[in-house]
Amino acid sequence: MAVVDPDPMSNPTVAPVAVTIRTAREEDSASIALLATQLGYPASTEEIRKRLCRILQADADSAIVAELANGEVCGWILVVSTISLTSAPRAEVAGLVVDQAMRGLGIGARLLQAAMHWATINDFAEVRVHSNTIRERAHQFYEREGFKRIKTQVLFGKLT
Repeated sequence: MAVVDPDPMSNPTVAPVAVTIRTAREEDSASIALLATQLGYPASTEEIRKRLCRILQADADSAIVAELANGEVCGWILVVSTISLTSAPRAEVAGLVVDQAMRGLGIGARLLQAAMHWATINDFAEVRVHSNTIRERAHQFYEREGFKRIKTQVLFGKLT
């Protein structure tokens, strides 16, 4: 689903740098991979390209990027739809990263605002974020953006 850049003047945390918020494209894969590595999730350009293509083809979730005037992607957010038997359908932020050299400029807030807009136009009443317990700066960011802590939990995984 396409992303429409919400009005940047409606949010006082607008980045003082010129960025365009738009839906990710396949050609963004290399930049997304570099930023994923900064987030602590290294992946090759090809791995990201395959994942991104699946996301874009499914049209149920949204990968959104922040692009500088020179065409460089300096941040991304992935917002996904979640359906469960135990709660109403909701959107979840599955990843958010801004280039480490550009953090604190409001770009993350713009990306989050775009994800919230996507959730609203897709009729989700709530957006949730899972954040690693060691990411205190991220926790402060989300709380500043109006999110409330709901619970702390343990994540388990097993290869198939």
